[in-house]
Amino acid sequence: MKKFISLFTLGLAAIVLTACGGQEPKPTNVVTSFMEAIQAGDFEKASTYVATNTDSEEFNFANIQEGKEDPATAALLKGISNNYKFGKPEEKIIDDNNAEVTVEVTSLDFAATMGTAMEEIFAIAFELAMEDQTEEEYNTVMEEKSTEILTNAMTNKEAEMVTRDVTLTLTKDDEGNYKIVSNGQLQEAVLGNAQEVEEMLGDF
Repeated sequence: MKKFISLFTLGLAAIVLTACGGQEPKPTNVVTSFMEAIQAGDFEKASTYVATNTDSEEFNFANIQEGKEDPATAALLKGISNNYKFGKPEEKIIDDNNAEVTVEVTSLDFAATMGTAMEEIFAIAFELAMEDQTEEEYNTVMEEKSTEILTNAMTNKEAEMVTRDVTLTLTKDDEGNYKIVSNGQLQEAVLGNAQEVEEMLGDF
């Protein structure tokens, strides 16, 4: 009898483990893992939750770390993770291969931050223009000052934040795993008010 119970228990455990092991992460789990990686500043891990075969021209998350050795890019990456918070994701299954997840995100307001930084940079540029120096010296100092201003603005714990609801699109890859589509909504989830920044810089 004891042997029968043991065999039954082992068999039941095997069934449960097989069932659990065969389940792919839910869309909400994928989004949560992605945003936790963003919080931690681990963009390589975050990229594993994003679709690589996206045709969107709005945003390509895979390129976000290009030139990360550059001080200005490093400042941007720090800014993305600066005080990054998110609420409980809610999913909507579209069909067997597609889903949507809506989540409230609070992060750095890049439009406000860039606006403040640009004002400081313009002021410094005007001051330096009044000094007696070569063009090469001017450019070198401006680059250093601009990077310093951007870094301070992006990493300031008192920087202005923005809260918004974003709806991310997810689709299954060839292995049946949900991945986040890299589009404008993902850009908004990562870079708050990024569209305003693009419009701002487009005027220069």
